[in-house]
Amino acid sequence: MKKLLIIYDDSLKPNKEVMTITGDKTYGQTIFKRITLKDRLETVMTENKNVMKVIPYTSLSDFLEIQKVMMGLEENVAILYLYSNYALRDTEEFKSLLTKAEFITEDYQVVCEGKTALALLNSPMSFLAQADVLQNRMFEACKIETNAFMDLSKLSNFLTFITSGFDARFFNALAGDEYTVTKKSSKIEKIKAEYQFYYLLPDPMKMWFVMPYNYQETKEYATYTMERFHMTDIAIRFVHQAVSIDEMKDILDKLFYFLKIRATKKVTKEEAKQVCDELYLEKLRARIADLKKLPEYEQFDHMIAMGTKYDSLAAVIQKYETLYEASERKGKNNAELVVGHGDLCFSNILYSKEANILKLIDPKGALKEEDLYTDPYYDLAKLSHSICGCYDFFNSGLYQISVDRDMKINLSIDTDKAPYIALFKQYLEKNKYDYNLVRLYEASLFLSMLPYHMDQPGKVFGFILNAIKILEEVSACTKE
Repeated sequence: MKKLLIIYDDSLKPNKEVMTITGDKTYGQTIFKRITLKDRLETVMTENKNVMKVIPYTSLSDFLEIQKVMMGLEENVAILYLYSNYALRDTEEFKSLLTKAEFITEDYQVVCEGKTALALLNSPMSFLAQADVLQNRMFEACKIETNAFMDLSKLSNFLTFITSGFDARFFNALAGDEYTVTKKSSKIEKIKAEYQFYYLLPDPMKMWFVMPYNYQETKEYATYTMERFHMTDIAIRFVHQAVSIDEMKDILDKLFYFLKIRATKKVTKEEAKQVCDELYLEKLRARIADLKKLPEYEQFDHMIAMGTKYDSLAAVIQKYETLYEASERKGKNNAELVVGHGDLCFSNILYSKEANILKLIDPKGALKEEDLYTDPYYDLAKLSHSICGCYDFFNSGLYQISVDRDMKINLSIDTDKAPYIALFKQYLEKNKYDYNLVRLYEASLFLSMLPYHMDQPGKVFGFILNAIKILEEVSACTKE
């Protein structure tokens, strides 16, 4: 039985079509379901106890170092040379390939979709002898066919692969094929509400949503089906920094047109205030009450007191409530409600620049017409959540929490969001929305979701730090 050394060739740059989604990142750096493709594959590979190491290769200098490593290895080592544009599609079949590699006595060419996805080399000397052909993707040997991978250099494959990563909650299950997606959940009323939402919408608004059909219900679960659009959601491209300012203008043109043509209804100021209080105050209080039941709550208090100007999470919430009450005293111009999506963040917006299509998915749901209506600012706060608050960067792990020399805790996010915020501000001003109010409500969103992300306590603390930043900005601008 041989030890295995794996070379992960991430030197091939994606083609122009794929780069419209990934930006300047390599295939291996592409983020899928919050993890890079390289890290996802490496996790599977290192589960095999005979895997010595995974060595990434992105440049000529890397390759020269790999050759030096090979010269120091014993002959009883097999080399797996994997091209990064081949993403893992079938984990079990790949694990079987790893097991077979431990017993090879000659070289093999593992072929997927007619091309070499993986080279299995019998020894370090075999690798050194064929280093040039491996780099040039000209390697040939005894062939093994496999369906373990998907070639992401084909745009159709890339879209199929990356759009299979719906970020479903734990209570949802998503299945489908090339043409349809079926959503299934034991939360029957929620699925029914999502389905009914579309058919309760005013006709002019239906064009923006993906139509659900074939609703089915049992005692255990409910399902509905939708057409599958082979478009990425905006979040995927935004976190890869592949959305230009010009493209963002086109996206915001469409979204603000959607916001403009939403159905509205006049209500009393008291009714409008009640809706706002439920969305931005009562929901937050209920969620924080849930968070207090968890053992991490006390730890968050300690970290907040140590590294920020606040002495506890309760103090942060109090700051929010003070700002909220001040905003309510000023009041809004119109007492009205609108038909809202209910979760208008980038991950729920499908967009194709080439086809000039924007579609909305995963609305909040409604069982009766009055359930469609919400505060006009709620969808904007959700949109700001992605643009200004970098929510999708948190979901992709693209943030850092550090402690400086003064023992203050700092949050940094791996993006330059300033140009996008400036553009968003322009659209808000043009459409007569208050930027500070949008951000205040956005802060409530970050704080309200804390108990729902406790599988990642570090991310939850990042949400708290982000909410503090937003509150400080709003406070400075409103002088409250």
